[in-house]
Amino acid sequence: MLKRVLATLVTGATLSSGALVAGPAASASGSDCPGGTWPSELDGRPAEVAVGMTGMALWRDGRVWKLRVSEKGRDLAIFTGSISTDGRLVSVGANLERGDRLVRRSRSKVTYAFTNFGGIDGVNFGAACASQVTISGRLNGVILDTTTVYLGHGSQHPDGVPFTVEKAATPV
Repeated sequence: MLKRVLATLVTGATLSSGALVAGPAASASGSDCPGGTWPSELDGRPAEVAVGMTGMALWRDGRVWKLRVSEKGRDLAIFTGSISTDGRLVSVGANLERGDRLVRRSRSKVTYAFTNFGGIDGVNFGAACASQVTISGRLNGVILDTTTVYLGHGSQHPDGVPFTVEKAATPV
């Protein structure tokens, strides 16, 4: 019952429907873009990403960031949260199912609400001219426990949720 109420609140009142349309990507070589590299630990899909993993996974595949969520069981689970950056989110894409929502709040922030019945939901995005990406996540209104958040091929856990990934300075 609680999950059904949350689904109604999230999809009906909090988020409007519709897919995102990204603006043109900023030049990655522009002099006004921060330098540095993203942590290599984020490269590659965590082994835990599978139907029923109960949690969230974040990784990079080249320039594309991938965020996926799933919950064990076939009962309704609602994942909500946001993705933001100090740069610009570009090429935001997802396979939205009935009840899933992405809303662009600004050029640098999107919010999401995924209704999950044990499958895998998620979003792909780029972070142009960014030095950091911040992710928040909740499952049925409760902040995700860090032990259920998997980062990169090594399945590391963040220190807290929300968490921020920062670029490392490029050696001179």
